[in-house]
Amino acid sequence: MEVTFDRHDEVLIVVANGRLEAANAAEFYKTVQAEIDASDRAVIMDFEALQFLGSAGLRAVFMTATDLEKRGAGLAVCSPPEPIAKVIRLSGMNQIIPVHSSRADALAAL
Repeated sequence: MEVTFDRHDEVLIVVANGRLEAANAAEFYKTVQAEIDASDRAVIMDFEALQFLGSAGLRAVFMTATDLEKRGAGLAVCSPPEPIAKVIRLSGMNQIIPVHSSRADALAAL
């Protein structure tokens, strides 16, 4: 899995490429946590290039959301391909974390 970062004002954008699963979920979580700056008011996880999202990956996303909520920041997901969007819906994650069809929509909502 490859993770890259971008910033837009006070929003950290996490771009995940590949498979987010048990083999790399803990490292993904640590990498994202290390990149979050105290001035970030939100994080957007861009899943456009994500090919697989397993239960450990879902847990890493939820843990990040919980950590951000504790400091008054938010988390959103954007651009999930349909198979990933289906996993998000079936897990109920979309009831807790906003999911947007594009990065522009996510930025506008935050």
